[in-house]
Amino acid sequence: MRLLIWHEHQTPPGQGGGGAESMLRDQTEALHRLGHTVAWLQSSQIEEAVRRFTPDMVQVQTIHNAFGVEPVTWLQENDIPHVWVLMDYWPFCGGRMLLKNWDEGCAAVDGVCDGQCAEGKANPRLLEVVNGSPVIALNRFTADIYRRNGLRCDGVVELGVDTNFFCLGERDAEVSVYTSSAWAPYPAKGMKYLKEAIEGMGINVNLMTNVTREQIAQGLKRAHIFVFPSTYQETWGLCLQEAMASGCACIASDVAGARAQIEHGVTGILVPPRDPNALRGALQWLLKDNDKREELGRNARDHSVADHNLEAMGRRWANLYTEVQSGFQGQLSRR
Repeated sequence: MRLLIWHEHQTPPGQGGGGAESMLRDQTEALHRLGHTVAWLQSSQIEEAVRRFTPDMVQVQTIHNAFGVEPVTWLQENDIPHVWVLMDYWPFCGGRMLLKNWDEGCAAVDGVCDGQCAEGKANPRLLEVVNGSPVIALNRFTADIYRRNGLRCDGVVELGVDTNFFCLGERDAEVSVYTSSAWAPYPAKGMKYLKEAIEGMGINVNLMTNVTREQIAQGLKRAHIFVFPSTYQETWGLCLQEAMASGCACIASDVAGARAQIEHGVTGILVPPRDPNALRGALQWLLKDNDKREELGRNARDHSVADHNLEAMGRRWANLYTEVQSGFQGQLSRR
């Protein structure tokens, strides 16, 4: 399989950026391990890229900010096999993340966007163009949100990480709490609720941000507890998956991606978003209960190794591309 990944981030393939770029680096490595050939396009020159690389499949990632969506119509009109993988909700949400004022929830989370916020609905042309392509979500809860709000969704592919790179290590001598985010200052990442939760507890939270992925991996090996306090409907919490693979006992906001990643009470703990009291209670529990903390970390690691390693993820992507190829023929792209 020859795959062309089309993404707007202007750094070397898979380097820099945030979760989206890390995800694509992991995906590229996963497909390479299975013998597939992967190339990247980071400009709007899709026709030339297809002509030069002759891909069997094009994966359209995040391009709307830099290139707009109109170049994708060339793929649609010429029946070039492709899928559009969405990282958030921009085709119908003007603010991209189903949030008002970067933090408050909105009607589209559990129902349909009412447009009654400063962000408003996205330009309807975005939805029109995206709906002309096969659309892939990264978890089933986000897929439901897409469909309720008029966005097609043809399938779900859950992500994975390198479980040899993110692995067990020697924990800190004292029970420690860590969190990480490439965009920690953003209100949607929920760090202010974590700060409120630990106020007066006499503990510190080690925040890993603006560091290399190697440093993240080393930090997670030391961590006993990992907190993922995001307040928007994450399509997949990559830093959460990294912590689970590292055997951390994870506490996460009950948002779309985390809900798909964690089985509450088995592979981690889910708490309501924007609820520092619930987060505090979960932290107090795991700080005191050594057995439960170790059980959650062990189960999280086992689950990651079994279902969310690179090879498993690579097979999911490869199977998806085969399905799109076999059913394409101009029908899948336009339904």
